[in-house]
Amino acid sequence: MEKLGIEPSLLLAQIVNFAIIVVVLTKLLYTPILAMIAKRKKEIEEGLALSVRQREEEEKFGIRKEKLLADARKEARVILEDGKKQAKEAEHEILAAAHKEASEILEKAKAEAIATHEALSADIRAEAVGLASAMAKRLVASVLSPGDQHKLIAKHLTELEKNKTL
Repeated sequence: MEKLGIEPSLLLAQIVNFAIIVVVLTKLLYTPILAMIAKRKKEIEEGLALSVRQREEEEKFGIRKEKLLADARKEARVILEDGKKQAKEAEHEILAAAHKEASEILEKAKAEAIATHEALSADIRAEAVGLASAMAKRLVASVLSPGDQHKLIAKHLTELEKNKTL
């Protein structure tokens, strides 16, 4: 080997030096770097797993959100329909009450009109009887004697009372 320009003692010294450097670098640098790489790899895997879980939870949340929104929409539709039904029922009740009140008012007005008509008719009859008897007194006084006047008046009063009851 000396012919090649290699000295065995130097080669041995270099091999020993290389082995020492390998051992030192392995103990001081390579092992901590491998530990750091393993730790980083573990953190990355945990981050990926966390992002996958978060994505799954987000999907579940989205599905739950859509379901809740659909339920809320259904409930809102039901509430609106119930409100419309109640409004229609209230409208019918109000209209029925209004019709009933209107018919009662009409009945009262008819009854009042009939009562007023009867009262006026009775007043007119009474006044007509009074006028007729006053006119008859004047006419009878000038034509008949007092005895005949009383008979005639009594006769006519009984006829008027009969007509009045009819």
